[in-house]
Amino acid sequence: MKRNKSKQIKTADAILTADIHLSESTPVSRTDNYQEAQRKKLSFLCELQAKHDCPVLDAGDIFNHWKASPWLLSQAYQWLPDKMITIPGNHDLPEHSMKQYEKSALAFLEAIEKIEVLDGLWETGLFFIIGCAYGFYDKGSWNFEPFMDRHILIIHEMVWPNNNPPWPGVEGYPAKQILEDNPEFDLILCGHNHTAFTEEYKGRLLVNPGSMMRISADKADYKPRCFLYYADTNTVEPAFYPIEPNVHDTSHLDQVKNRDKRVSAYIERMNMEWEAGLSFQGNLEAFFQKNKTPAKVKELIYSTMEK
Repeated sequence: MKRNKSKQIKTADAILTADIHLSESTPVSRTDNYQEAQRKKLSFLCELQAKHDCPVLDAGDIFNHWKASPWLLSQAYQWLPDKMITIPGNHDLPEHSMKQYEKSALAFLEAIEKIEVLDGLWETGLFFIIGCAYGFYDKGSWNFEPFMDRHILIIHEMVWPNNNPPWPGVEGYPAKQILEDNPEFDLILCGHNHTAFTEEYKGRLLVNPGSMMRISADKADYKPRCFLYYADTNTVEPAFYPIEPNVHDTSHLDQVKNRDKRVSAYIERMNMEWEAGLSFQGNLEAFFQKNKTPAKVKELIYSTMEK
C-alpha cells in the first residue's frame, strides 16, 4: 500500500500588523457595511494567529481616534486577537501626545489586559523587543548587549521606501536610513505609512504592513495585508486580508477636486508654499517640518482640530 506523507506546515514566529484603525463611523467613500468589513479582517487575523500559535506584533493606531465609544471598545475586546503586542500611534493618543494617554481607548484595553502596550522593552524566549510610541523614536539611543536570537524595534513614524518621500517636506525617514541608524535590530516594524512595503539592508529587515482597511477611495485597488515573520531566516511573507470589490463610491472626489482648486487659488494669491495635492493634515505636517514648530504648539493645534 502506498502511503502519502503528510506535509509539515511551516509556522510563523510572529504576525506583523499596523494601522488597524478601528472605527465606528464609515468613511465617506465606502458603500458597504464597514463594521462587518472590519470584523472579517480581524477574524482572519485571529484565525491566522490560531493557526501559527504566535504573538501579533503591531506598530500602532489600533483605533482611528483615541476616544472610542463603549460599543467600539466592546467590539475591539471581542475582535482583536489575543497575545497582541502594540505601541501607541498618533491616532491612539489625545492631541497626538503621551501626556494624556490614560484617557485613551488603548489605555483601557491595556488596563483590562486585552493587549500588551510596550513602554520600553519586552522579552520572550525568542525575541528582545523595544517599542517606541509615536514621537518617541530616537535613532541610535539604544544601550543593550545582544543576548537573544532576534532583536526587534517597533516604531510609529512616517517611513518610505526607495528614498522617495510620499510628498514634499514630509516629516519622516527613508527606510534604508532607519536600517542604517539601528544596526542592533534584525527586524524593524513600522506603522503610520498606510502603504505596505518591505526593505532589506545587510541581512536585516524593515517591514511596514500598511493599513488594514481601505479607508479612502484612492485605496480602492489596494490589497491590505499583514506579514508572517520567520525568525530563523529573518524573513517575511504577506498574508492578504479578505476584501470585497466595488465598495468605494468616488463621486465625492469631484467635489474635493473643485474645493482643492479653490483652496489652491486662494493660497497662491497669498503667496504661500502649499501642496494642493495633499490633505490638510499632510500640509500641516509639512509646515511643521519646514518651520520646526515647537511641540506645545503642535499639541494645541491638534487639540483644536479634534474638537
